[in-house]
Amino acid sequence: MATPIEAPKKTGSSILQRLPRLSTGIWVLIILCLFLIAMVPLAMGYMAQSARQQALKLQIAQLQTQVDALRAKMASQPAASAEMGELKAEAAAAKLLYKSLSDNPEISQIIMDLAWDNNINITSMGVSSSKSKILGKEYPVLVYSLSLTGQVAGFQNFLIAIGNKLPSSQYSGISISPAATEGELDTASIGIQVFCSN
Repeated sequence: MATPIEAPKKTGSSILQRLPRLSTGIWVLIILCLFLIAMVPLAMGYMAQSARQQALKLQIAQLQTQVDALRAKMASQPAASAEMGELKAEAAAAKLLYKSLSDNPEISQIIMDLAWDNNINITSMGVSSSKSKILGKEYPVLVYSLSLTGQVAGFQNFLIAIGNKLPSSQYSGISISPAATEGELDTASIGIQVFCSN
């Protein structure tokens, strides 16, 4: 009687036994490639994260600067409000002092500043008030009589500056006398009418 042939017994084989037989150098190269494949995305993610952190730090620093500026501005607001209150009180006191139109200090100050800017000396200034009709409506007018010393070019620049600074003004009389001798100042007499609102 014939005996049956038994199938070969399967022995437990490991993964290493199933892999093809390669040299050690190729295995090292494969492991190195797998390592690089895993590490390159991690390194790139780390660098991108580092760049984002730097951008966030810069943005935080800029925001902190803006916050500090706002805090400083808010801290100075009470002082500015107090200063504004003082200025309003001074303006109200000045209005009480200068009730009359002929005592208007602002226009006189503008004229003196423009004379100073153009190297002109005001030797005398007279101010009076009157009324003048324009297109059937009556307006108060300040009439300035000025005596000046300086140079002719300075007088011309002064007149141009007056026209620019006080557009509601007109000249009622201009008389310029050049100096008789060299080294002396020229003289001028100028009348200016400044129309004011009611």
